[in-house]
Amino acid sequence: MNHCLIQITSLSQEDASNYAQGLQQQLSADQVRLVSTEEFRQEDALYALSPQSYDVQKLSLAVTEGLSVRPFCIVYGKTALLIQLPEVSHRIAMFIETDPLKAAVVEVEEHLAMLQRMEEQQLDQQEAEELSGQYQQHLQQYLYPQRDQADLVIHYSETPKDSVPGLSRYIKRMVEQAQGAEERSREAQIDELLDRFSHSKRARRSMQYKRVLWKTVVKSTLFIKRTIDIAATLVALLLLSPLILVVSLLIKLTDGGNVFYFQTRVGKQGREFQFPKFRSMVADADKLKDQLLSQNESDGKVLFKMKHDPRVTKIGRFIRRFSIDELPQLWCVLKGDMSLVGPRPPLPREVALYTQEDRRRLEVTPGLTGIWQVSGRSDIGFEDQVKLDVLYIESHSVWLDIQLLFKTVPAVLTGRGAY
Repeated sequence: MNHCLIQITSLSQEDASNYAQGLQQQLSADQVRLVSTEEFRQEDALYALSPQSYDVQKLSLAVTEGLSVRPFCIVYGKTALLIQLPEVSHRIAMFIETDPLKAAVVEVEEHLAMLQRMEEQQLDQQEAEELSGQYQQHLQQYLYPQRDQADLVIHYSETPKDSVPGLSRYIKRMVEQAQGAEERSREAQIDELLDRFSHSKRARRSMQYKRVLWKTVVKSTLFIKRTIDIAATLVALLLLSPLILVVSLLIKLTDGGNVFYFQTRVGKQGREFQFPKFRSMVADADKLKDQLLSQNESDGKVLFKMKHDPRVTKIGRFIRRFSIDELPQLWCVLKGDMSLVGPRPPLPREVALYTQEDRRRLEVTPGLTGIWQVSGRSDIGFEDQVKLDVLYIESHSVWLDIQLLFKTVPAVLTGRGAY
């Protein structure tokens, strides 16, 4: 069987270790070997974040030994992404964000340890200051870029207990898709079942035909959906460009602030992306939100909604009512981060409060519109939103997407549930 290397990176070794151990339990111990980069630090290393601080050859050897007997090998630590092995057929990179307060503590501890090593080496003041000043550069150079390169970014507010089950299912699916030998083995198992339960050659041929037909339908549906996304988005951008220009000017003239407002949203399989909107609130809206939490009109604690939010500007209230503030997200559709139809992409802090059932919304590419958006928008409670999104995931088709797109037009014009 080919091998999969799961690399977990975090500023906090404790956070990375907790996730690694949780995944080991989910994936079963006989399939997983944990390798911590901390075990391979060289004694004279000055910077734990630098590749020179580790014996990479020994670390690679340990990983290779693990891969020789197990299909999975989890490497966790601050320089996990530095390991490049030809024996690995598939690589899944995860970045565990560290709580800002804990990150500060980790950085201080690392800095103090560095100063102690410098003192033991009896460096002069100028050398000590130069080395000390390089610490933030090492963070920028070796650790933070790993977040952008990761397949999955886990928000610091999430706990291993809540997110590890979903992550393990994702890893299993990715491994099955990437491993040709596993795929062939699965095909052999299907053929064996067909031989066992098909009592005639005709019945077997019928089952094989249905299987091929099903695969063809699924792949063609995804291709058609993506084609419609690109074509419709290009046409929409062309037709709506005058409106986009006018709205941009009005927002700028209102208070001189930024035209666009960017948020980090969570997309398919938990991958984060930048989510643009026309700015409809005052410039310091995020800071004022904490003062308004007690007035949240949404049922539950996941979403925050207010019909008469004092942070919304006059032009903002108008563009929100007719969903004009969502137009910049057409760019996300072109990039492939979003689709025209699908569940709305949530905020990381919302995902942190998701149950396992809620996380099903992350199984498909998020969209601009969907079932609950054309059925009442913000008037629909969070639990009902999840149920409608799951219904879409289980039954979505090209025809359903087209129907929802046409229903979006009257939903936008009436402004029902928009606030």
